[in-house]
Amino acid sequence: MPDIEENGPKAPGKSSATPPTGFAALWPLVDAAHCITLSTRPERKAALTDELAAIGLLDRAIFLVQEPDRADGKRGCFRAHQQSARRALERGANTCLTIEDDCFFTDGFGPHAAARVARFLREPPAAWQIFFLGHFPRKMECTAAPDVVRVRSMDAHCYLLSADGMRALSALEYRGDQVDVHFHYACSSAYALYPMVALQRASFSDTEGVQRADDWNDDKLARERELYRGCVGRAMLQRVAAAAAEPAPAAT
Repeated sequence: MPDIEENGPKAPGKSSATPPTGFAALWPLVDAAHCITLSTRPERKAALTDELAAIGLLDRAIFLVQEPDRADGKRGCFRAHQQSARRALERGANTCLTIEDDCFFTDGFGPHAAARVARFLREPPAAWQIFFLGHFPRKMECTAAPDVVRVRSMDAHCYLLSADGMRALSALEYRGDQVDVHFHYACSSAYALYPMVALQRASFSDTEGVQRADDWNDDKLARERELYRGCVGRAMLQRVAAAAAEPAPAAT
């Protein structure tokens, strides 16, 4: 059955007409905002609706409602993420935010964090493809900005794509694995906000067919802290080594 696209509903009693200061700088830089959800999980859609209202994004978000792929949940998820990228490209978007319906935002995603993401989008690295708001980092390196890191990461519950990233994702063929294996981890031009501001609810995964443990986000956050300490330490050692290699000033 073909996918169904519909506009995000209004949450009763909530309005995103006047987003919080900080978010007002971010959302105009995001050309498309897509939320992937299953027709069989209305409770997730309702929960995400509240999350979007809280950050001033509800009026702009589009829900891409999928029918479950009961034969292969990974394939269904893969194609839903491709639909998000392709839909954005078809509409001329240069940046696309994709959010899965089990995503929720931490208390840290306030005006300051939004302004940091906006700063990245205004002055991005030349070849960036992915910018994660939430992820499971496997490798991490510092950048010139202390709150932005270069990563190799898993998970695809909340991320931004550049136009190059959208094209790369759209061109892939499904080969039996998760979309974050096919695309996100394989991407060599991926960045992330530190610390991450988007996590996933501990619930049943329709993609993998497993129940996630209540503490499963703890592993992501612990891994993020560990990798960040490591990359900061390496950067400090490199600066010390560079300073030591500089010639001593000439005696007067």
